[in-house]
Amino acid sequence: MASSSSSSSNSAPFCLVKSSINVDETFDVPHIVAPGETLSSTGLTSRPGGKGANVSAAIALAGAPVRFSGAVGSDAPWPLDELACRGVDIDGVETLKDQPTGRAFIQIAADGENSIVLLKGANYATSSSTSDPETVFSSAPRLITHLVVHNEIPLAVTTAFLEYAQRTRSGGQAPRITSIFNPSPMPTPDELRSFPWSAIDVLIVNEGEGSELLNALDARGADAVPSDLVQGSDERSRRVVDALADLEALKHTAWIVLTRGSRGVMARIQVAPAASPAQRTFFSLPSPKPRQVRDTTGAGDTFAGNLVAALMGVNLSESAARNADGDDVESATQQASAAAKSDDHVNRVLTWACMAASVACETVGAMRSIPKAEDVKARLA
Repeated sequence: MASSSSSSSNSAPFCLVKSSINVDETFDVPHIVAPGETLSSTGLTSRPGGKGANVSAAIALAGAPVRFSGAVGSDAPWPLDELACRGVDIDGVETLKDQPTGRAFIQIAADGENSIVLLKGANYATSSSTSDPETVFSSAPRLITHLVVHNEIPLAVTTAFLEYAQRTRSGGQAPRITSIFNPSPMPTPDELRSFPWSAIDVLIVNEGEGSELLNALDARGADAVPSDLVQGSDERSRRVVDALADLEALKHTAWIVLTRGSRGVMARIQVAPAASPAQRTFFSLPSPKPRQVRDTTGAGDTFAGNLVAALMGVNLSESAARNADGDDVESATQQASAAAKSDDHVNRVLTWACMAASVACETVGAMRSIPKAEDVKARLA
């Protein structure tokens, strides 16, 4: 019995986030500073952040098991405590003495809009043992089923982790690893063209990122999305996501998700594993309206983390919610596959992620704004 329980737990969905962790230095300003302008800040707050840390926290708070892999400096290791108290496994983090913890300098305007400047710090320390995928994967407490990466660490490290995951699943090892990529901040056009897109199962971009990606990978990108279309309009967003779905480079990517802020989300998704790229189903969901918009920082990371948790099988049904504890493993693994099982399944995944992002806008701060699963469930009830 003990052996069976151990095997069941070891086979349950488990996510690795290989990405960044920062200290967010947030300045309250009347409006986002313009070039050449000097503004007085009415407040300064230091909070934990970084896309990888935020997404890890969102996955954990949604009820899914997740390990964060990255590095901090000995000058400011305290963001790790914030991850741990939210249920994130931080045993995969290295503390470096010769690099500062990464920083994000954030302006928050009175209307809730934000702008961000990054200091790379320990996130870009390639000498860290956490930059080696074989070391990180082999030291995980369970077999990794989901890998999340961004672009706030060296692109070569991101690529190495994706290619390692791709080789693992290509070798027939179980469970299959689903790779999720949010290319933010965007790589250069040359980097985008040489990127191993075949290793990506789920792509999450906003409209601006989607347009940059399209223009870098397809010389006809400008024709697919005419410049006279209004930024953020339904027609323009639909053109962008449709054109991305037609790209040869993304033919292996089952989920292409375009986030639209307060306008919701559009996506092209393979609803069955045998579907071809031309058979991707189109989805469009509005964003639930927050009760009060206080800070949009972290809403995108909240969406991404909750999308990953839903893909792992939690929060979509009572039986799926038990999967984080290792029960009903076969069902969990099926739900965690890159291709969706039905239109209804996709709608539930996207609805959950959109509601979580909406709730996050009601609280100041990035990581601190991420809601717990019960808070999202209460809004959806």
